[in-house]
Amino acid sequence: MKRSGLAILCCFLLSACIFAPVFDPSSWDAYQRSLASIKAKLSNDDLRRLEIALKYLLIEATPKVELDGQILTNAIATANFTNPYTILARLGPRIDGKSAPAIIQNLSIKLDAEISEAEARLQSEKAVGTIEIISPTYYWRRSGFLEQPIIEFSVRNASKVPISRAYFRTILTSPNRSIPWAKQEFVQTFRGGLEPRERQQLSIPPRPGDWNDKQLRDLPNVELKVVVVNFEDANGQKVIAVDSDILDLKRKVRALLR
Repeated sequence: MKRSGLAILCCFLLSACIFAPVFDPSSWDAYQRSLASIKAKLSNDDLRRLEIALKYLLIEATPKVELDGQILTNAIATANFTNPYTILARLGPRIDGKSAPAIIQNLSIKLDAEISEAEARLQSEKAVGTIEIISPTYYWRRSGFLEQPIIEFSVRNASKVPISRAYFRTILTSPNRSIPWAKQEFVQTFRGGLEPRERQQLSIPPRPGDWNDKQLRDLPNVELKVVVVNFEDANGQKVIAVDSDILDLKRKVRALLR
């Protein structure tokens, strides 16, 4: 009897999985209908997990250049789910014919594997070392009649290899503000290289745009954050294989899916 009851339970669970509603992204109306059917079957916790999974999959399918630094702050909270074309073009192929439990489980497994691989790479990168950022400062400098903003900081080669080029991400923020005032990525080439333990001062005029907004000139408590995204050795080989911001986002999403 126990075996019979267990078999019936397994069949019931299997049938529930087989007949669970799935996504249909063939058109916007079809997507909306399938989403409504899926939501009607989910608990509040599963609804939350599904929303997080869908937002992450949309972000993952978005070219990084279009994120424009969004991934650094509240990417999951601010993902664009208002553009039907964006959803169907980028999200559709990832969810077509899949149920909510399958999407959540598949993403969890995928994130586990990617995080483990990235953390293993980080351990090998730590043996090489990195670049230290010292005294990052944002200020305005006058030269004659021209006044312009300046990004200034020192870099020290704390790695074990000479550095020929470095990739930086700069973010201008104020305390208690979740959205940066300005952000920019740039590449710095070191003529003659930056040898281990060498230090160099960098003074960089920001690109035209948000950085040149004159309301920032007198902004109190402004903070400049400079992040080393990657750097190249003497042979032009990139040293850092892991984007720490993306890895941090993956860790947060994995935790939210549990």
